[in-house]
Amino acid sequence: MTGARKDVVGLRAMVRAGGRAVSEYTGMVLGLFVIQAMVAFGSGLVVTGLLTSRFAERPIFDDAVDGDAVSLLEVLRSSGMLVSATVWILIGTALLWVMLSWFLTGGILAVLTERPRDRRETARCFGAGGAATFFVFVRLGLLSLVVHGFVVGGLATVGLGVIATRFEHTLRLGPLVLDLLAALTPALLAAVAVGTVFDYARAELALRRPTHDHLGAFRAMIRAVGFMVRRPAALAHVMLGWTSFLAVSLVYVWASHGHPMLGATGAVALFVIRQGLSLARMAIKVGVIGGQVELGQTRPPPPRKVVDGE
Repeated sequence: MTGARKDVVGLRAMVRAGGRAVSEYTGMVLGLFVIQAMVAFGSGLVVTGLLTSRFAERPIFDDAVDGDAVSLLEVLRSSGMLVSATVWILIGTALLWVMLSWFLTGGILAVLTERPRDRRETARCFGAGGAATFFVFVRLGLLSLVVHGFVVGGLATVGLGVIATRFEHTLRLGPLVLDLLAALTPALLAAVAVGTVFDYARAELALRRPTHDHLGAFRAMIRAVGFMVRRPAALAHVMLGWTSFLAVSLVYVWASHGHPMLGATGAVALFVIRQGLSLARMAIKVGVIGGQVELGQTRPPPPRKVVDGE
């Protein structure tokens, strides 16, 4: 794509573009799902091994897994460093996935921007796009962490501070949940808006690839803020993606709870449902990125730096 598109892209066009991205690059979606599943499975296998080595012969652990709060507290009290080790494993897995996601997102953006035709070209484009944008996405990710901390974290702190005194007097769970939801709603909306800004900053950086400009991430973020203000469809599209994400999650909750799944057949059914949910979430993510690329191509190119001698 050498220039900005002149037609106006609306929400419906973005959704259609996302659907085309998923249907045309199904192999890429499946590959991303497999990578995510391998990371999650590896972490789960290590944690399971740790818990089994310590609690496999203690019946109280079975009671804790079944929901007995007293047994759970006793297990935690006698676990020693096991809980800390488990927490650090999960934190390490999350950091690993964040770093992988920088590479994978660059690959997705490259594929959906260049539109390669066959599998070999798609793999080449994906790998080259991920490698070309990785370090600039690292800088953008650190900038995103700071902005989320100040904006989203600040709003969450203020909201929780407003309802802090109600915790001492609330006797029922229902009002407490409603209070928490009301207090955290501004922070959640801010998180969606900030996430949208950085999504479009990544899309621009993937298209322009200013890998040697150390301030390119910050400039891209500022331009993305202005673009989102001018094009509300960008925010509405991300909200639609989150709504779809929550919808498939609620389907999983309905399918896995309140329906007896006993024995090996039930375990297999639950595993299939969970993996189907993960695959649906990955397809939604790729579809959202496809719509963002469609809208992002209407943006004018960033100001070009003039080099002496040109």
